Amino acid sequence: MNKSLLKQAVTGAVLAMAAGAACAQSNVTVYGIVNIGATYTKSDVAPTRWGIDPGGWWASRLGFRGTEDLGNGVSAVFQLENGFSPDTGTLGQGGRLFGRHSWVGLRGDFGTVRMGRAWTPTYCLLTDVIDPFEDALSGAAGAFLGRNIFSAIDIRMQNALFYTQSFGGLKADLAYSLGETAGNASANRQISTAFTYGTGPLKAVLGYQDINDANGTGSSKLTMAGGTYDLGVAKVHFGIDRQKTNAAGLARVDANDVLLGLTVPAGGGRVLMSFNRLNDHTSVNADMKQFAIGYTYNLSKRTTLFTSYGHIDRNDADRMDLGIRHMF
Repeated sequence: MNKSLLKQAVTGAVLAMAAGAACAQSNVTVYGIVNIGATYTKSDVAPTRWGIDPGGWWASRLGFRGTEDLGNGVSAVFQLENGFSPDTGTLGQGGRLFGRHSWVGLRGDFGTVRMGRAWTPTYCLLTDVIDPFEDALSGAAGAFLGRNIFSAIDIRMQNALFYTQSFGGLKADLAYSLGETAGNASANRQISTAFTYGTGPLKAVLGYQDINDANGTGSSKLTMAGGTYDLGVAKVHFGIDRQKTNAAGLARVDANDVLLGLTVPAGGGRVLMSFNRLNDHTSVNADMKQFAIGYTYNLSKRTTLFTSYGHIDRNDADRMDLGIRHMF
C-alpha cells in the first residue's frame, strides 16, 4: 500500500472512531402514533355524518427526541414532532413539517430551558390531569374548559421560551411567546403558566394563560384549576375555569366551566366518564352541558382499541367513535 492510500485509510479510521464517540454521547429516539377511527356525528344545526377520521385518542404523529450529555449534570435536549392524518396522509397543524413540537434546549439542576414551538403549559394541565378523556375521543373537554383559547386560538405556542423546574412535590412550568411585531412588544404576546403539586393519591393543578391580540390592546385570558384523587378502584377528576376575551377579531367571551370525571380500571382497559357544564355570562347566554362515556382496551402495550360517546345538550349534538391506536 502506498503512502497516500495508507494516509487515507488512517484518516478514515480516525474520523469513524470520532463519529462513533460522538454518537455514544447522544441518545436519539424515533417514535410515533398511528390513530384512526370510524365516527358518527349529528346535531340540530348540521347533517348526520359518518366518516373515517384521524382524530380519536391521541393524534397521529412521527417524532424525534434526544439528549446529549454535556457534562457537569447538563444535557442538551430537543424534540421535533410531525402531525399527520392517516386517513388521507396529509400534514396536520396547517401543513407544518413539525407542527406539534419543534424545540431545543438545555436541562440541568437549574431546570429545563427550551426555545421553539410546543404545547402551552396551561393546556397540558387539561390533557394530563383534569380531563379523563385527555381532550380526545368524543368526550373531549377542550370545547368547554379553556375554549376561549384552546378552541378559538391554539393549544401551542411558537417563537417561545419555556422554563420548567421542580421543587419537591411542586412542578412549575412557565412560558413566554414573543409577538415579534416591530415597534409593538405587546402585540401577539403570550404568557402561559402551570403549577402541579402531587402528594400520595392527590394531584392538584393551577394554570393561567394570557394571549394579546394583534394590536396589543385586547386579550384572551384563562385561569384554570383542578386535579385528581386516586381511590384505587377509581380516579376522580375535577376542573374549573374562568374565561374572558376582548381580543380584536374574536367573539367576546365571559364564561366559566366545571368538569367532573372518573377513570375506572375495568377488564384490561379503562372506563372513562365526564360531565362538563359551561355557564355563559354574555348576552348570548350560550350555556351548555356535555355528558360523555368511553372505554379503552389494551390489546398490548402498544396497541389499544377505543370507543366513546358524547352528547352536548345545546343543538342536541351527538358524537360517537370506534377506533384503534398503535404506538411505536
